[in-house]
Order: sequence, then C-alpha cells, then structure tokens
Amino acid sequence: MADTKREEGSFASDMQALMESGDGADVTLVVGDSELAAHSLILAARSPVFAAMLRSDMREALSRRVEITDMQEAVVRQMLLFVYTEAVPQLGSLAPELLKAAEKYSLPLLKKKCEEQLARDITVDNAAATAGLALLHRCPALKTTAVEFVASHPAVMATTGWTQLLRGNADAAAEICSQLAGLLPPAPQPAVMENRTLSLGLRLAEAARRGSVSEVRQLLAMGAPPDGRSALWNTALHCAVLQKEVEVVKCLLDAGADVRATDSCLQTPLHLAAWIFDLKVMCMLIAASAPLDARDRWGKTPLHWAAETNVQAVKALLMAGARMDIKNYNGKIPAKVAIAETRPMFN
Repeated sequence: MADTKREEGSFASDMQALMESGDGADVTLVVGDSELAAHSLILAARSPVFAAMLRSDMREALSRRVEITDMQEAVVRQMLLFVYTEAVPQLGSLAPELLKAAEKYSLPLLKKKCEEQLARDITVDNAAATAGLALLHRCPALKTTAVEFVASHPAVMATTGWTQLLRGNADAAAEICSQLAGLLPPAPQPAVMENRTLSLGLRLAEAARRGSVSEVRQLLAMGAPPDGRSALWNTALHCAVLQKEVEVVKCLLDAGADVRATDSCLQTPLHLAAWIFDLKVMCMLIAASAPLDARDRWGKTPLHWAAETNVQAVKALLMAGARMDIKNYNGKIPAKVAIAETRPMFN
C-alpha cells in the first residue's frame, strides 16, 4: 500500500490538506449516507465529466450536489484523493472498482494506474475476471496481458471465474477466446497446399462466419474444400457453429465437411455447439456422427463444456450416448463440473 504521508509543504500535501479541511468547498459528493466536500474548479479541471456536470445549466450545478449511487464510499474517497494529489494509497485492494470510476469520470492517469496494478496482480483465479474488466472498460493492453496469461496457464479454464465469464457475457467470451486461439500453437498444416485452394478455403471460412449461404454454395461449387480454414485455424464448420448459422452448417455437412476436424484448441464443432448451446446445430452434428467424447486441449469433452453452460445441452449429449466418466486434465468428470459450478445436473 502506498504511503499516504506527503512531505510537509509539498504541492501534494497542501492539496490533500485542502481536500480534508473542506475550506472553500462549493460542491458535495453524496455517496449513500456520506457527504464529501469538494471544490468544483478542481473537479472540473481534472475531469471533463465533472466539468460537464457542473456547467451552469446542469442539475448538479444548481444543487451543488453530485449523487453517486453506483460506487462505494471508499472508492469515491480514493478517486477524490487522486483528483487532488494523484495518490491512490488503496490501489492494491480497490483497483477493479477504481478502474470503473476512472472510466466513468474520464480520468486516464488513474485508469492507467489501475490497469498496471491489475496486470501485476493477475493470477489463475482472477485472470478471467481481469480479462472481462479489460473488455468492459476498453483496456486493450490489459486484455492482451490477461489473454496471454490464460494461454500460458490452462488451469484458468477450470476456474469459477472462467465459467462466469462464459455465462455472463457471450460476446466478451467469444472475443477473448478468439484472441486466445491466435496465441496457441496452430494445428499442423499440410506441407504443400495449392494457393488457389487455400484462398478458396479462407474465403469459405469467412463466408461461413458471415452466414452467407449463397456464397458458401458458390465457393463449394468453385472447388473450395469443405474444411477450408480461417486465419485462426477454424474450419468453415467451426465458424458456422460459432455464429449459430444453421443453414450454413447444413450446407457444409451436405458437402462432406469433417465433423471430427479440430481447431487450434483441439476442439471439434460439437465442443463449440455444446459451449454456446444451439440445440439444432448440436442435433445436426450428432446426426452426422460427430465424436461425442473427443477431448480438447484441456482434456474436456463436449459434455464438460455443456455441464458448465446449459442443462439442455447436457441432456442432448447424454441422450446421444456421451460418457459421463471421462476426466479433464484437472481430474474432473462432467458431473463434478456441474456440481461445482452450478448445481447437480445428473440426478
């Protein structure tokens, strides 16, 4: 924790004394039952958000009160101390909350300090939450740090935080997983591949991602391989499954797309369908003889992913004959995953 004491007579110590005394304060920050005195000129000079709120035609300017309902008092006090002195003595314990405050009130230096603190404090247990915060508050450097940490620490995938990230924000999870896939070693590629075929395969994967059935059919007619790969080494079928493009999935399966093909995480299309849960897509893949018990880079089968995300996906896989006794690389079987992360699904 940073030392809150300042050299007597320094600018920082004088500003802290001014803040604590409240002398000349002309605005009040209301946080729950607490009222914090502040100086509007200082708030406006440091934060364009406060400056806009304290304009003469705004409610806060007329009442001289700024009500803050989405933050704890301790967080607001630390933010106010930063505004006056640029000191953040409780940064180590309040970095996530202060990051939100910095984003809300447009305090870029405080935001930078929070990002640096969160990057220093990243662990297996909080890496998923850190990645989610980075996306939510638009911190690209912190996101990269978190994703690189996940890539080098696969145990993150077995934490409650990772499951909560997958369940709570599908768009954020998809973005993080997409960036993660780019950091993992790609699957072996054929030594020689004719340029035109490769180009058509890339175009097919992109068309599948966009859900363009007509373009997918046209490219297949032109000789595109049904298992064309994207730049992230997803097959066209992986791309279509991720976007829940049912018609594209059907088109690719009819063209002979390989349901056993794996991406850079060694996941089959059924792994992805179980994770995002699309019953139609899952049934189509199962009907096409997709491997029910294939294991990905973390030793997880589609049933492991289903147990973390959706009970209906679990039922569909069990009805198809998926095994319940396969352990992932952390020693968990799907039933234990479900019990640990949500509630018993296998009564």
